[in-house]
Amino acid sequence: MGKTIKKAGIPGLQTGEQTILQNQGAYKSSPRSGWKIARCFLTNRRFIICQGSTIRFNISLDDITDLMVDNVHYVISKKRSLRLFYNSKKDSAKNRIWFVTPDLDDWKKKIRQASLLNVDVATVEKIAAQLDHDGQDILWYLWDKRHARIDQLAELIDAPNHMHVLMNIRETINPFAEKIIGCPILSFERSRVDPETGEAVSFSWWLIGKYDKWVPSDDRLLDIFDEDSCIQVVMEVKGIEEPDLKLDVEKDQIAVMSVKTGSTWKEIIDLPAEIDPDSPEMHLKNNLLEIRLFKRNQ
Repeated sequence: MGKTIKKAGIPGLQTGEQTILQNQGAYKSSPRSGWKIARCFLTNRRFIICQGSTIRFNISLDDITDLMVDNVHYVISKKRSLRLFYNSKKDSAKNRIWFVTPDLDDWKKKIRQASLLNVDVATVEKIAAQLDHDGQDILWYLWDKRHARIDQLAELIDAPNHMHVLMNIRETINPFAEKIIGCPILSFERSRVDPETGEAVSFSWWLIGKYDKWVPSDDRLLDIFDEDSCIQVVMEVKGIEEPDLKLDVEKDQIAVMSVKTGSTWKEIIDLPAEIDPDSPEMHLKNNLLEIRLFKRNQ
């Protein structure tokens, strides 16, 4: 558990946790219960409802499973509310909460972006297919790097000025993303902590959503077969096609690389014998890559 700090009236805010939205509102935990006045917070880690300095609900974004808009009775009239579904370790029956707050549509969008949107290479490919070259370069760069300052993006596409980048994001990339996934895919943040590195990043554009990017892991399939005159390597790869792969052979090692924009990785594999550098044969099917290499002087 991270060190807690007091900031902007949020009790128990953790180190590295940042507020996305906060507002006065009301909540109830069952259809028949009454509304209770409270303050609602959305951070980069949790959805929180507080009464004074007491936290009534503290829901991890990873535990949110769905979100919908309801028309409910509120005081003496009908009012739009958000019903949030979440996993609860204490009681599986108490897995929803209703809350009302100003700017309800903004809350719906931000919660969906932070907790329910999964961004993978297929999603990026669908959006990129609608963009010009500049838009594609910006989107794939942020897929690779996760975030970037506007000057970095301007240099990337050799833009005449920063406004050219902004117009591309606001009038092309994000509008196409809204049509495809229901919300923008790029967001400008004045300050945000990179969850992978712990680095505090200021004034940058970010790729939003949960990041689903495949990289080789220790528990995936990798077998090496030493035969009489050759060596066969069988390994699992995902999200790429055979033309995206490149092999480099050096004595008793091979480097297997993905050169596909947005899905780059490199893995070095030690072999039991020296290999003829001109001999590799490669075949990819159903996410299994088979590499056949002939031994030197065989």
